[in-house]
Amino acid sequence: MTASPETDRARRILPQLAGLGRFFDVGTGAVPVGARTWAELATDRAALAGRVDGVALRLAPVEQRVAASVMFQGLAARVWSPLIGSHLCHGALLDLSPDTLAWLPSPGGAVPLHYARPAVHRDAAPTLVYERGLRLLEPVAAALRELLPISPRVLWGNSASTVAEALGAVTAARPDLTERARELGAVLTGHGRHAGLGTWIPGSPRPNFGYRRLSCCLYHRKSGVAPCGDCVLRSRER
Repeated sequence: MTASPETDRARRILPQLAGLGRFFDVGTGAVPVGARTWAELATDRAALAGRVDGVALRLAPVEQRVAASVMFQGLAARVWSPLIGSHLCHGALLDLSPDTLAWLPSPGGAVPLHYARPAVHRDAAPTLVYERGLRLLEPVAAALRELLPISPRVLWGNSASTVAEALGAVTAARPDLTERARELGAVLTGHGRHAGLGTWIPGSPRPNFGYRRLSCCLYHRKSGVAPCGDCVLRSRER
């Protein structure tokens, strides 16, 4: 059977996104041995706790909630980066869902993602990009909060921060998309769970596109680590 145009296009887009950086890279084709559906991150508490424990081990010594925060920020970056890259660079919306996207257990770094039968929609509105990302991240955030005492402002501030980082990565490679990226960023960080969690600094040269969050990812609680560049604590230091 001939693949649909949406599938063919998705298979052309995804390898190109990988050139933007490791957080944009999504594998396709046969599902690798050991891969698990994204949905399992929210439904399998042992799998989620294992991800948190793995981060805690790499960052040791840190509190478990710090590890949980950093882990969620990494997952958010893996979700928003390909969604934003496909939308800005190709005018396409990746049809990602908790049941079609898979992740592979890994010892560290950006968690490998796999999309066995990729598909895209054409010319989707920015609000649909947000809805696709939320569909993946909201169940994981809820499961994390059942696992550990961690503020939703921390988790969703992390998520909004990764939106800004993804926009910066895209525009570094494609400066011609800067204005569209600003428009998309205003929607994604001003909508739903992200609303009120940060501000944009006009004309900022920072690589995260000038986003200043109004919360903290908690990573500075690790001994010897300073607040991140977009952290609310930076403004309090001045």
